[in-house]
Amino acid sequence: MASEFAERQKNDFFRDMTSFASLWWYLIITFVLLITKSYDTFARLLIGLLLMYLIVVPIRTFHFKHRPKRYSYNSYIEKLDASSFPSLHSSRAVFMSLVLMKFFNNHNISALLAAFVVVVAYSRIHLKKHDLSDVLAGAVVGIAAYFGVLWIV
Repeated sequence: MASEFAERQKNDFFRDMTSFASLWWYLIITFVLLITKSYDTFARLLIGLLLMYLIVVPIRTFHFKHRPKRYSYNSYIEKLDASSFPSLHSSRAVFMSLVLMKFFNNHNISALLAAFVVVVAYSRIHLKKHDLSDVLAGAVVGIAAYFGVLWIV
């Protein structure tokens, strides 16, 4: 009984942590930067999001890989969502953390953001959404998008 409770709490923790790299939180953070007139960082997050999707969607279109816990799908969009390689959560977590590290320019915040990336990456594996190769490839996409944005902006 106690182990079931502990397991539920652990799963809830990782589900909640992984949500911070969801598209919705990413857009909320982007919107907050817009309303606080941090236009440079706002633009970086928007351009980076576009770059990540421009990289991931073709990969998932032509190289479909089932998630560890398989999703069923009936349409192209559902198939994109059912594909696990590379992890968009990991891409967003890495990219957003790098942009925010530059924005805040603070060692403590940078350490917190790095821990955030590790927790999100582990949560994706723990929740059986991705395996290690998916998460690592997602991190590479996030890093590539970051350097792409530095080159563009």
